[in-house]
Amino acid sequence: MTHAITYLDAIASSAEREVRSPDDYLPMQAVTHEIAFQSNGWGADRRQKIQELFDGLAPEWHTRGGEERLKPTVDALERGPLPTGGIAIEIGSGTGLQTPPLLEKFDFVVSVDLAAEMLALSPRRDRLELARADAAELPLSAGRADAIVCVNAFLFPMEYGRVLAPDGRIIFVSTSGDQTPIYMPPEDVVACLEAALGPIDATSSAYGWGTWTVVMRRTEW
Repeated sequence: MTHAITYLDAIASSAEREVRSPDDYLPMQAVTHEIAFQSNGWGADRRQKIQELFDGLAPEWHTRGGEERLKPTVDALERGPLPTGGIAIEIGSGTGLQTPPLLEKFDFVVSVDLAAEMLALSPRRDRLELARADAAELPLSAGRADAIVCVNAFLFPMEYGRVLAPDGRIIFVSTSGDQTPIYMPPEDVVACLEAALGPIDATSSAYGWGTWTVVMRRTEW
């Protein structure tokens, strides 16, 4: 066994769960799995479709924010085994709805998104750099990131392994749990990442309907 997952107690929320049709999330979940596990899961055609999709969603993206959607991310940052400080790379940052708690945890945040229209609507903040880039080809040197944060964002295991510091963390958050379009269960998250990171340990839990998993390289095995 080259990975182990520690499950922390979930934290309940009084908020009602949004009822979604499986047609709204299952197709994108299949895409998420292909990107994470298949070497040909991401290419020019899919990249263009994803870019066009999220550019089109940008004008109304602010309606998908709110305190409840922040809570799973905040919980991961508070209860996950994460050091304070360093550089965090926020993948698929959109219009910056999830950025504020990252700035409270880390010294500097690089928010990356493929959709230029999303970044155009993202607030400019101190200790924050916005970068339009493909997360499969991050404009970062090897071992630079202390944390890679994916809130409702795809996993590109080999690229994240390249830019992650030896003691860095990867945080995968799905704000609507298994009804999130970009979602994988914790077991799949760690399985796809161990090919890039080697033996790993993970911590996973839930806040309300949102789920999160924090992954790190195993230092002793």
